[in-house]
Amino acid sequence: MTDSTESFSQRLVKAGTPIFEEILKHPFVQGIANGDLPKEALTFYVGQDFNYLNAFIKVYAGAIQKCVNRKQMAFFSQQIGFVLNSEIHPHHNFCDVAGVEYESLQHEAQAPFTYLYNEHMYNAARTGDLIDVVAAMTPCPWTYIEIGNELVREGKNGEDNVFKPWIDFYANFDGEGDSVLPKMFELLDTEAPKYREEHLKRTEEIFLKSCELEWEFWDQAWNQRGWRFVKPSNVL
Repeated sequence: MTDSTESFSQRLVKAGTPIFEEILKHPFVQGIANGDLPKEALTFYVGQDFNYLNAFIKVYAGAIQKCVNRKQMAFFSQQIGFVLNSEIHPHHNFCDVAGVEYESLQHEAQAPFTYLYNEHMYNAARTGDLIDVVAAMTPCPWTYIEIGNELVREGKNGEDNVFKPWIDFYANFDGEGDSVLPKMFELLDTEAPKYREEHLKRTEEIFLKSCELEWEFWDQAWNQRGWRFVKPSNVL
């Protein structure tokens, strides 16, 4: 049950914080903090995140279909533009450090956890209400913004860190992203009173699955974990 003094978004963040703490300790994230990551991990991450963000854009479009007013529609439309035009900058930072062309990583097939995460979001967009779609999507900006802010607090964005542009991008993401996280939290809190606790528990599970899949995404890139037996084709 939600505490009477606790908003639904606060409830979700509280539930997801133990997973976020594990994300922050992950070797890939610590590699960003320390300015040292293997080229193979960087390129695997970029190829998979390009795939993931393509799906994220489509789920934003799915959310628009569930909106009840133009203010909501405008928010999701703006975020589509942001992902297309601005969230390429962290990818470029990783590619520059790895010494590869960004375009060469834009045709990779979805690795297992990329596929699972994308399907999880697609399912929320297909079968859920607006609150469920937003819950599936929120862990991505939430965890990345928190990572960026934490690394800045730790002083990890010094000029000697090759990943300073990545850290600074996400530490400043909430301004650059048109306050995406507060608006997502606001949507969750606006929609939550419309539902019984039974539905809100399902929504919380959707959120937590996305949080866990965020951890799996980092781990997949760290270990360059692809399909063992299947050779999937690339699907945008």
